[in-house]
Order: sequence, then structure tokens, then C-alpha cells
Amino acid sequence: MERTPDETHSPNNVSLLHWLWVGPFALFLRLWLSTLRVRAHESNKNLEADIGGNAVLVLWHDRLFFAPIITQRYLNLPVCALISASKDGGWLAAFYKLMGIQSVRGSSNRRGTEALMTLARAMRAGAHAGITPDGPKGPRREFKQGALGLARVTKRPIILLGIHYHHCWRLNSWDRFALPVPFSVVDLTLERTNLESLTEDQSVQILTQRLNELSGE
Repeated sequence: MERTPDETHSPNNVSLLHWLWVGPFALFLRLWLSTLRVRAHESNKNLEADIGGNAVLVLWHDRLFFAPIITQRYLNLPVCALISASKDGGWLAAFYKLMGIQSVRGSSNRRGTEALMTLARAMRAGAHAGITPDGPKGPRREFKQGALGLARVTKRPIILLGIHYHHCWRLNSWDRFALPVPFSVVDLTLERTNLESLTEDQSVQILTQRLNELSGE
């Protein structure tokens, strides 16, 4: 990603075999995503102008499949996503790189503080930061506080990425990862939540409730 301050946290340990496999798979997923009928909220179109720049973008881990559509259609600024430092995270980082999303490798357990500092530098350089607050391994729909801390440090707003699949398949994973059925309808809402004068616990409760509502659950 242009203007990302530290590329050493990009998918730097992805082997040639990974890239040979991920390339065709990314093309297949692009075709899959292109079949979806997206119904976007009217406010999505002017998001960056309305908030005056970048933000901390938050979505549930089971909605990651849809993220490339958001970055390609509704955001002009680059996006840097927090992705697990695990081997599985390496595959996702490689896929996202091909889809135009750079990554910072880390989690709440591995390289977490360092990764958040790198995300903060990316935001100060003008990029959005993408975080799944229940990732990388759950518990499902439990809003960890990394996104709140990043927003507080950078003094930038949190934007909820509400992705509601009308029809989807579920994987047998910890997050019940959702795959939208091709040619199905997806409702998309990018929403800023007012957290002024709230405690951290109150903020977590409100963000969890609202993100669930926007995600159709």
C-alpha cells in the first residue's frame, strides 16, 4: 500500500508456492464478488468527506470475504488491515495484497502492541486501518478493545462496516465464516458511531450491539 510506513509487516513470509496458489484463487473470488447485488446505504458514497479523512474500519471476522468490495468501491484512501501473524494469516495477507489491501501482521496475542503501533503510523500517513475486533480466533462476536485504543491514539473515528448477507453458506470454523451465495443480495452500511462521553465498557457494548444489527444478527 502506498504510504504504509513499514512494509516489513506486510505478507513477507509468503512462499512462491503460496503466491502461485493465491493468484488464481483471487481471480476466482473477484468473479464471485462481482456477481453479488450490493444495496449500499446512501451515506456510504461521501464517507471520507463526511468524516474528514481516514478512520478505524471495523467488521466482524466472519464478514472478511466482502472487504475487497468496500475498499474498491467506496473508499479512495488506501487501507491497511490487521491480520493474524499465524500461517493461516499469511494466506489471507497474500490474498488481500492482490486485492489492493496491505497488511500489518499481529494479534492480541502475537506482536499485538507492535502491530497496533504500525497501524497508527499508517493512519498518520493517511491510510484507513481495518480491524476485526473478534479476530483472529475469537470468541465470536466479542469486541476486543484494540480498535478503541487505536481510535483514541490517532484521534480518528471508528466506522462500522455493516455487511448483511441475505443468503450465505457457513463454514465450520470458530466464527462460522460466511460466504455469500453468488448472485445474492448484500446490504452494506458504513456507519460512524458517536462514542463521546462514554466509558470504554459502554463503548464496547454499543459497538457490539450496533455492528450485530447492521450485520443482520
